[in-house]
Amino acid sequence: MIDHLSRAVISDPEQNLTNEKQSACILPDPKMAFLRFRKRTLHETKTASEEPADDVTSQEANDRLVFKAIQDALKVKLHKRGVRILTGLGKYFQQLDKEGNGLLDKADFKQALKLFHLEVSEKDFESSWLILNGNGSNKVDYGEFKRAIIGEMNEYRKSFVRKAFMKLDYNKTGSVPIVDIRKCYCAKKHPQVISGHSTEEEIKSSFLETLKDACSKSDEVSYCEFEDYYEGLSIGIVDDEDFVNIIRIPWGI
Repeated sequence: MIDHLSRAVISDPEQNLTNEKQSACILPDPKMAFLRFRKRTLHETKTASEEPADDVTSQEANDRLVFKAIQDALKVKLHKRGVRILTGLGKYFQQLDKEGNGLLDKADFKQALKLFHLEVSEKDFESSWLILNGNGSNKVDYGEFKRAIIGEMNEYRKSFVRKAFMKLDYNKTGSVPIVDIRKCYCAKKHPQVISGHSTEEEIKSSFLETLKDACSKSDEVSYCEFEDYYEGLSIGIVDDEDFVNIIRIPWGI
């Protein structure tokens, strides 16, 4: 399954909402989306985003240049495969995390990058590792690692991802049953449905299949997994409003 995820070309129906309008993709602008680490729950994401960004030091600026170089090198590989790669990586990291503390070592990250065909030069990898492993523990939070080398959505986009999840997670448990996702997701206004190329059920099933691939549990989706899905989708969408509409329309927010 992991190898299949790492090789598959994304066939997610939502990707097609903007394919005709775009011929290239860009990663989120690092000036708009500062690295914020360990966003593993909806609450933590909201808290971090509400705090004002500190002044950027020269060292932080240099660190960002290192990560930006890696992100630029990977963006071609991520084009149209962002969802599969991001969700696949997230699930794979969880499988490697036997202690359940969110931390992995250097060998684990190298193995993951190779498996998902995201190899970077040894120099770039070592530079990023020195930055991320600043405390010398020889282990790094895998959410932090993923955001560092791939980038992350800007806050405007994240706010709509949170709105969608909060609407689904009405019990505020941090996870949503797949059956509730199916009930709430509306594909009626999807371009492929409007054009007659696909039925609502086909679009919904395709979306759920891709989303479920990201989940550690077969019957529910956590906020972290939900965000991973849209993080991957965001990579291939240049315009903020195009991305927001992809969330707003099916979830009715």
